[in-house]
Amino acid sequence: MKSIQDALSNLTVFSYHLILIAVKRELEIVCQLVEAIRKLVITPMIVLLPDHSEMRNKIIYLGADVVLTQPYTAEEVSLQSYALIRRYTEWKSERKEEIPVMVGKLKILPLQRTVEWEHKRIPVVKREFDFLYLLATTPGRVYTYSQIYQLVWQEYPHGDITNIIYCMVHRLKQKLKKVDVNAEHIISSVKEVGYCLKVYKES
Repeated sequence: MKSIQDALSNLTVFSYHLILIAVKRELEIVCQLVEAIRKLVITPMIVLLPDHSEMRNKIIYLGADVVLTQPYTAEEVSLQSYALIRRYTEWKSERKEEIPVMVGKLKILPLQRTVEWEHKRIPVVKREFDFLYLLATTPGRVYTYSQIYQLVWQEYPHGDITNIIYCMVHRLKQKLKKVDVNAEHIISSVKEVGYCLKVYKES
């Protein structure tokens, strides 16, 4: 079970083009796993089953894109994988049009990589933008220090990452504060855990 938990945790941190699940036993656990994965990500998913065709429909309804039952060939798995990845990457590229991310008075333009607060431009560097964009796409969700470091720095955590992230956030808050004294409060610190984004409500 620990490896399954690790796999689900990785899905919240890393981006994948395809998820492949090969099953030998414990089919009910696989159903739960497929359902859990689909709640987290929209990544294409292939499930390889032993000869239990009665489970195929259920697994597809729970979120799998393709379910293959034995006997299947390596070529068949490869072709299905190629087709799913191609459709997924085409779909992602089609969604790259400029869709602003807005949380309260904060506006982020991902293609231009610009940040605004009430139409006032905030100068940010790469990591500040990536951090703010990460939080803004899922407002209210708390990201741990480890998740933030892996996603923003694109490295496995090492050293005093809490202080490294704190310093970056402090600089970003100072920039927000220059355009609005209340703007910095949209970044919320969760003690000993990480950060999240919230809409600051003026009193």
